Amino acid sequence: FSEKPIGGKPEQTIEAFEIAKKNKTFTGVGYNYLWAPLVLHAKKMIASGELGEIIHYKGRFFSMYGSDELGLLSWRFKFDQAGYGVSSDILSHSVSLAQFLIGDIAEVVGMKETTIKQRPLPAGNSSHYSRGKVGDPTGEVENEDFASMLCRFKNGATGTFETSRTVVGPESENMFEIYGTKGSLKWNHESLNELLYYKKDDNLETGFTKILGGDRFDFHGAFVPGQGNSLGTEDLICIEDYSFLSAWVDGKDFKPSFAEAVNVVTVQSALIKSWESKRWEKV
Repeated sequence: FSEKPIGGKPEQTIEAFEIAKKNKTFTGVGYNYLWAPLVLHAKKMIASGELGEIIHYKGRFFSMYGSDELGLLSWRFKFDQAGYGVSSDILSHSVSLAQFLIGDIAEVVGMKETTIKQRPLPAGNSSHYSRGKVGDPTGEVENEDFASMLCRFKNGATGTFETSRTVVGPESENMFEIYGTKGSLKWNHESLNELLYYKKDDNLETGFTKILGGDRFDFHGAFVPGQGNSLGTEDLICIEDYSFLSAWVDGKDFKPSFAEAVNVVTVQSALIKSWESKRWEKV
């Protein structure tokens, strides 16, 4: 079992997959947001046809962990240690959610930006989140702070993605919006116990309905009974680990495995290629 994205560069993830496949290793990857009970419920709603034909997906993961200009030039900002920036670190979560809910991506085009180009050099036993001081010696940030992507799914739906580690405001806004011909869904990790649902009908009382988490949804009742009582991120990790170990013990397939991680990094590879070509690239 590996934390995502397995490797900081797509080729490292593919190499790990090939080694695991050769040795017939049982694998799993930590795309832990997939295990939120209301995300699992959203997948059921989509599969049942409640949203109709899916026509558009919007994914965004905005985080503030790199927004401080005095935040040190830690390993995360060095290409030889971390590989790519947000396209590896947090866009991978957005793409894994999209492919889990909607299906595989066929082609992409995108852009990137490094918004904080210099950071104070670390000294001593500095941690990833340590701060320097004004006037400290600095070094160059070697990977991207921001990435955006347009895509087309294999089923014909369109998609838009944004990801950043240097915005100010959204602290851990991993969210999606899914639009179909009969309805739509919205979910945000910052409010992971809420799913917004819009149903197209002829009633006067239109608008999004807020679905609150509760023990009627998969896994939720193992942590807290009743309706409206909340889960946290650590509970998603527990669900993920339980599902992985249960599949291993029972001799069943587990997803997301290293194969699903390869599906994510092939999208990233096409995105990276589009940064250079300035054109749409096939996945």
